[in-house]
Amino acid sequence: MRGAALLILGLALALMMLPARAQPQAAESPPAKAPEEWAEIETVTVRAEPGPAVWRLTRGTSEVWILGTVGPLSREMDWNRATVADMLDGARALLLSPRADFNLVDIAWFLLRHGSELSLPRGQQLEDGLPPDLALRFKAAIAVIGADAEDYRTDIPIRAAVRLGQDFQKKADLGYREPRATVESLASRKRISTAPVYRFEVMDAVRDLLKLTPDQQRACLSQAVEDVTWARAHALRAARAWAVGDIRTVKDHYSESRLFGCVIAQVERIGDINARATAETVAAIDAALNQPGKTVALVAMGPLLRRDGVLARLKARGVTIEAPVE
Repeated sequence: MRGAALLILGLALALMMLPARAQPQAAESPPAKAPEEWAEIETVTVRAEPGPAVWRLTRGTSEVWILGTVGPLSREMDWNRATVADMLDGARALLLSPRADFNLVDIAWFLLRHGSELSLPRGQQLEDGLPPDLALRFKAAIAVIGADAEDYRTDIPIRAAVRLGQDFQKKADLGYREPRATVESLASRKRISTAPVYRFEVMDAVRDLLKLTPDQQRACLSQAVEDVTWARAHALRAARAWAVGDIRTVKDHYSESRLFGCVIAQVERIGDINARATAETVAAIDAALNQPGKTVALVAMGPLLRRDGVLARLKARGVTIEAPVE
């Protein structure tokens, strides 16, 4: 039961932290990753020391410094935290990415009522219900990350999809805590007010996952396999580029979660989560620019930089943006 709790917690956290784009529902081999459409933002030098890229937004005497984030990062990766500490000096507030509202009581109640639904009926095995192509790709993904295939044997497909991502991160020593944990810690030491740009309820969406048809769940498992394939080749490259502010390389290796894009496409109550997240982030930064002083914000690179993303919308509102050179 503890493993099931970790899976549900992981799903809830992923819905909270991972930028994701809606994905097609077919369970066969997904198409190649479509290129991102990035916004055109005039660049200037806004920092001197090597470190993660930041953007400076101004309106009158107000300013917002944005630290773009990518994930996952290696838990042992070295990056210049001093530049972030300096950026926080004198800030009146720290804005964080959208955050899900849930607690361990919610998870415990969910498991009490629905825990058995995370496993297939007695006598059934996951692999037997997968299309041949997906079964081969899934087995290959498990083998290449060194996971134990027996752990997945009786999982329903959506549980296996979440577990696969968690196993990959564990085996690769990757995680999504940074740089958020460091920035929050620094802000706390400096007594800076911290809040997400908005909060949303997630457990209803988790319950809705169990209502997905087997075909819908298999489609999301297929996308989870693609996430692992992409991450093995690109995640560390994107992370290393992020650490030194190499935005062009970050863009070349950046990807959002296909699994949770699939979930978003299938679960109606969170179908507009991307639009809401972008709109609320823009509104929070716009409001900060209407108040005197400095604010710092953490925003994922995709929502921040893509066409019609956060920077593009704020630029359309007349905000002055100083962007790092790519």
